[in-house]
Amino acid sequence: GNVLTMLKAYLVETFALSGLGMFLYVRHHTKNAWAAFVAGAAFTFTPFRAETVPQPQYLGLAFVPLALLSVDLYLEDRRRRWLVSFGASLVLQALSCVYVGFFIFALTPVYVLVRAIQLSTSSRGWVAPTTTLAATMVASAIVLIPAALPYLGGRSEGSIPDYDLAYVQIAGWAPWRYFSSEFVWRAGIVAVLLFAVDLAARAWRRWAVEADSAPRRGAPTVALWAMMACAAILAVGPYLLLPGGLQIPMPYVALYEIVPGFSSIRVPSRFVIIVAAGLAALGGFTFDRLSSRAAYAPLAAGTLFVLTLFGTTPEPRPVMAANLHGPPAAPYHWLADQPGPGAVLEIPAQTSEMDAIENLRSSRYMVASSLHWRPLLNGYTAYPPSSAGFFAAAIRELPSQEALQLLVDTTDLRWILLHRDALTDAEAARWPTRPPDLERVARFGDTEIFTPKLTRSRDWRDSILAHLGGESTATLEGSPLRPLPEECRRGAIVDADLPSEIGPIPLPRFARVRIRNDSDCVWPATGVVGRNVVGVDYRWIPPEGHDEAFLIPVPLFRLLADVEPHSEADGAVMVTPPHGQPGEWTIELRLLQEGSPEPIATLRDRVVFRQAGTPRKSRQR
Repeated sequence: GNVLTMLKAYLVETFALSGLGMFLYVRHHTKNAWAAFVAGAAFTFTPFRAETVPQPQYLGLAFVPLALLSVDLYLEDRRRRWLVSFGASLVLQALSCVYVGFFIFALTPVYVLVRAIQLSTSSRGWVAPTTTLAATMVASAIVLIPAALPYLGGRSEGSIPDYDLAYVQIAGWAPWRYFSSEFVWRAGIVAVLLFAVDLAARAWRRWAVEADSAPRRGAPTVALWAMMACAAILAVGPYLLLPGGLQIPMPYVALYEIVPGFSSIRVPSRFVIIVAAGLAALGGFTFDRLSSRAAYAPLAAGTLFVLTLFGTTPEPRPVMAANLHGPPAAPYHWLADQPGPGAVLEIPAQTSEMDAIENLRSSRYMVASSLHWRPLLNGYTAYPPSSAGFFAAAIRELPSQEALQLLVDTTDLRWILLHRDALTDAEAARWPTRPPDLERVARFGDTEIFTPKLTRSRDWRDSILAHLGGESTATLEGSPLRPLPEECRRGAIVDADLPSEIGPIPLPRFARVRIRNDSDCVWPATGVVGRNVVGVDYRWIPPEGHDEAFLIPVPLFRLLADVEPHSEADGAVMVTPPHGQPGEWTIELRLLQEGSPEPIATLRDRVVFRQAGTPRKSRQR
């Protein structure tokens, strides 16, 4: 009954199972419990895992070592139960985290092939077990199809996008980064330390002309290295960028083109998770070689364990109060006690994908919704539904009658929670004590709860479902959703209430924009999914004046109604500060149709971008 209790239980489970999985894997190969203990600790306790609590799906990694262990056990005695164990590990890992699921399906075949060749007793003895394990992987992928169907639906709606290769390349992991503190952050200080000690020991033995200790029969070191090398290559991303602008295509491109769903992965650097897992296992093997016959093994293992803990969290991680008890939770308990259905909207709300502060607030709203479990009109996710931009346009304009009527006509909105203490001065000015068309039904300190007085005038809910399913060719108001011909692309941005200066605080500024349709055509605007709709966006041009400078794109800001021929319409954009040096920047507003590269009209103005703490200056036009 408490999502935080569930999260804490999940954290304990994932840390314990991840350590246990690596322990069992190393213990099987070394027969050394202390070496397995060190490997499990090195795998479980890293700064990356400690700081990934806000993304807990990346903590459930226990099934990676368990899958490798199942492969080895099957190759050793060919019992079917290890095939079941292997398939279950693949399925459970994919269900725990989609990213790591892709990783393990892409990289396990490398481990399987090397291990089968290692353990075969004849020149062709590796073919049959490799084929059997490959068939198990195919069967596991088939088992995952029901879980994949919602993702396929999300892709068809546009909620889960296909990222182009240029965007994916931004999150690649260059090979030289393995020699940086970033990799220590991901792999952990103990795994890296043991790896360095092992390299030093091997170098010493070679320098002293001593025979290197023979590896154990069937040791998976070579297979681990092969898998880690493939993971490192894929972590680079689509291209390896070298000095001088040289760009070398990488195998990532092939997976992007061939594997269904792989194009939705946007952070190839997360392949380093598999490199870190392999390094932890190799650390256990190193500890075994250095201490298997030593009396100090327990003490050394305990010392390394303490080092993992302090290296992972030298101080407590920062947390925020969830406010699920006491006065802050009172409005949500009140909602839970109300009879009947109804959706909730909390203000201030996220009105732009660039709104970092409202993303945090929306996350709080989502946690608080676990007290009443009513549908929310606002929330935060890396994969927003395709209707998010449509609803955000109305939420931005509240409490105007037009915006409220649109939400009433398209949703089951029943309550609006207004947190007055969180409003900016500009937002507070738009929310009077008694907003028209809203009735206050409860108040808890600075939080007021309103219900709309308006009744549904247009039942557009079924139309919205048709839009989301890709079955509609017209806007909610009936205008065709198709690219505008040239004669229909005549218009202007009449005026814009842009800020004269802006600081580095990531809190978007509301700016009213007025546009004009000078053509004889209706401009489509009330399309739910955004295809072919007309709206406004903007871009920042730095003081140097490079129009083509790469800057973070902003979403299209939607309008509340289709724009009739030879008429004007109001809209709004949320202006986020630019990324760069302070100075006099140029902001370019663009009136455009989604999907068309060329804007219908533009409007430029100068905005002073201040550094934090810099006094305000008068505007220079």
